[in-house]
Amino acid sequence: MVLHGKDKALEQIPKSSIAFIGKISNVQRGISSVTMPPRDHYKLQFDRRDLRTLRGRVYDTMIDFDYSQIGEGILPATNDIFCGIRKAQIQIPTAGHIYVACLNDNTKQINYLIAVNRFEADDIVRRLNVTPSTTMKK
Repeated sequence: MVLHGKDKALEQIPKSSIAFIGKISNVQRGISSVTMPPRDHYKLQFDRRDLRTLRGRVYDTMIDFDYSQIGEGILPATNDIFCGIRKAQIQIPTAGHIYVACLNDNTKQINYLIAVNRFEADDIVRRLNVTPSTTMKK
């Protein structure tokens, strides 16, 4: 599921092989799996103009990224009367929003997608001391 905030991003970035921050330019929803709970699959593209690499290298050939998250499922009951399955409030990746993407061995699969605002994005870059020369390479 989409995580939120710079604290979550700063927690996941050091654990990742590749991490970058940028605005999603296109979201293409795929089919959901038939598992319980189901997993929703997405193909994401990021705006390459302001993409900033935070860890590892992001190459020009890395265009489309796969991302999946739990759809809806069994949630704990909020009281003794209601029990069972209800729709989860799941945030989906949205074009035009800024995210930190964390990847591991598979450079096409986003393991963690973390929503941040512009101020958090700038603070993450500042904290990690990312210089312009470490951004997108060919």
